[in-house]
Amino acid sequence: MFGTLFQSSAVVSTALSVATLAMFATAALAMLGLTWTSERWRVPLALSGVALLASGLEYYAASNIWLAGQQLSAALRYVAWFVVQPMQVASMFFFASIAGKVPVGVFWRTLAAAILMVLARYLGDARIFNPTLGVLLSIAFWLYILGELYFGAMADAISKSTRPIRLGYFWIRLIMTIGWAIYPILHFVDVVIGTGHVAPIIVLYTIADLVNLIAVSMIVLAVAGEERF
Repeated sequence: MFGTLFQSSAVVSTALSVATLAMFATAALAMLGLTWTSERWRVPLALSGVALLASGLEYYAASNIWLAGQQLSAALRYVAWFVVQPMQVASMFFFASIAGKVPVGVFWRTLAAAILMVLARYLGDARIFNPTLGVLLSIAFWLYILGELYFGAMADAISKSTRPIRLGYFWIRLIMTIGWAIYPILHFVDVVIGTGHVAPIIVLYTIADLVNLIAVSMIVLAVAGEERF
């Protein structure tokens, strides 16, 4: 019974609608945070807000497409991912830069890795090259980003910072480690195994986006608020 419920069109439309409202609401909260947090937090907060806004627009379009035909491809997700995931990586750079000096080369390398991570999945999905290769390349670029977060200059800067910043960085990095793992896994099931962008895949992607986007933005806002006082 649960399997049938999970795959029903009502569950998918509900998940997409909830994601739309949640993304827009959290984007508004992040933007409002710009008015009462200190100036040094404005770049990571603004990046988080814009990422949420872009994702909200994607989910709004996805909801309309689903309601019209009860079908949805992964194309819209790639449009959002090409914007959202590089912005999240950029937000982490500026988050760490608040704690201390981080070379600008780290920004460009991690930003390029985030774009290539999404591009690899897209090219595999589009069958421009082997889908399995797309998954493997995507994982490689993701691991490079994690390497910078755990062992690079950003981690060094954070280690010398205040407890709220260290704690916030820890949780965001954990989300980008565990939460982002769902994307290559679902891509493998969707594209390599060939289940297609079916209802369970859509719902799981949506849940992952809710956690990976909203939780990260709220952590940035919470740390910015605590650092203000």
